[in-house]
Amino acid sequence: MKRIVFATPEELVEHCLREEVSLVVEYKDEANKQRQIVLASEQLSQAPIYLRYEKAEAYYRKDGIFFEVVVQG
Repeated sequence: MKRIVFATPEELVEHCLREEVSLVVEYKDEANKQRQIVLASEQLSQAPIYLRYEKAEAYYRKDGIFFEVVVQG
């Protein structure tokens, strides 16, 4: 797995659109239940909402390689 760091969620969304990949976000909701959502194309604009959850993790797969996504902003 490789790690890619983005300065903002918007930068991440632009990258995913450019690379034509689906973003998988794993998070715990308000009831502390583990959730997973797959965001593709126009749904990618919702990524910042899910990345705000505490301990949210995101990744995508391209050419058989998994990329862990880290957003600093």
